[in-house]
Amino acid sequence: MVRIICIMSDRMPGQRFHGEPVSGPDRPTDNWQTPNTSAPVAVQRYRSHAPLIAILAAVVVAALVTAGVWAGTRPSATTPTPGVTPSTSAPLPTCDTPSPGWQAIPYEVNATTTGCWAVSAGEWAGDTVTINTTVASDQGTIGLTFFALDNNDSNYEYDPTGGTMAVTRVTSGKSVSGTLIFEIPRGDFTLYMLKNPSTIQDLPIAALVVKG
Repeated sequence: MVRIICIMSDRMPGQRFHGEPVSGPDRPTDNWQTPNTSAPVAVQRYRSHAPLIAILAAVVVAALVTAGVWAGTRPSATTPTPGVTPSTSAPLPTCDTPSPGWQAIPYEVNATTTGCWAVSAGEWAGDTVTINTTVASDQGTIGLTFFALDNNDSNYEYDPTGGTMAVTRVTSGKSVSGTLIFEIPRGDFTLYMLKNPSTIQDLPIAALVVKG
């Protein structure tokens, strides 16, 4: 008994003798699969971008086709339409002053009436001023009236108190001349020409400054 123990003790750890059955866990069988211990492969890392590229290509093609159709159907800005003459406003007339000391400007009303308006320097007598004025019409007929605003106090509107041009009418190709009289504090003021009859929405046709 003692000898058997000694013989067994001569075997190195892990050593087995020929013909000795293998100890330990059973060998894997042919049908048994060893688990894969490697990290799982991320699917999105290898995902194909082919569908996205196809969609982008389709969008670009559609945009190019739309741009081509628009460019082909858009009328050229530099090519006039046959039989149509572009409409342009007639230039305003050049206005001459009747005599030294006068001032004149052109006027236009609704693109249908044009002409020149001229006024003389004011003749003062205290706070009363008399002005000579001429209105000419190159085209169109229009009724006119006038008012003044003190340049030092524009809160009050002054209507003519006399004169032959307080209310007037000028016909196409003609001119009218006369006087305007205002009771206004002596000093610089602005004389306005207004369409007559007019509404509160109508703006003055023209304006000139008269020295005090």
